[in-house]
Amino acid sequence: MAWILDEYSKFHGYSPAIVTGKPLDLGGSLGREASTGRGVVYATEALLGEHGKSINGLTFVIKGFGNVGSWVARLIHEKGGKIVAVSDVTGAIKNPNGIDIPALLVHECDVLVPCALGGVLNRENARDVKAKFIIEAANHPTDPEADEILSKKGVIVLPDMYANAGGVTVSYFEWVQNMQAFMWNEEKVNEELKKYMTKAFHSIKNMCRTHDCNLRMGAFTLGVSRVARSTVLRGWEA
Repeated sequence: MAWILDEYSKFHGYSPAIVTGKPLDLGGSLGREASTGRGVVYATEALLGEHGKSINGLTFVIKGFGNVGSWVARLIHEKGGKIVAVSDVTGAIKNPNGIDIPALLVHECDVLVPCALGGVLNRENARDVKAKFIIEAANHPTDPEADEILSKKGVIVLPDMYANAGGVTVSYFEWVQNMQAFMWNEEKVNEELKKYMTKAFHSIKNMCRTHDCNLRMGAFTLGVSRVARSTVLRGWEA
């Protein structure tokens, strides 16, 4: 990102807002490294709060332990959640009760958080998932057939297009800071992220109530409706 900034600036003058994810010394934002994982946790809190629950005291399984998964684990632990299993490409860590590593995804827990690859929940394993909630921290971790199976089982899935949006939201904050030529402290970044993630969840829930649909369809409907409304307001309707 530093290289892109430098190349663009050679021809157009110093332009830090041209790209996000930059090093702090070149106009990057504090809190960016943790932002996707932190956004996942804020999204999880919003969802659980809707069901009268909180992270504290619930059990979690985290699939993937890279940047997103490791921050999710750290923050959930800080908030009193019990992480009973974590896995990545090299294997899995068992809890004291001895979780079977190949069966990690079917191990019973309150919340399953896939944080790495797409398609890890599919028609072969979806019926065995015993979690009450799935938080899609990865991109497209649940294929359509698994989505239907989980829905019939009553599993609540928080869709990726919302749940893992913390990173791009803080990238937007970085752009805002660059345009203002003023750097926020990390506390403000995190406060703004929580505000946006919480507000977005309630907007999705309102759409779900209006159209009697699940969270994934509510998120898609909300996004499409906003684009459609903007298009009409700009006079682009057919």
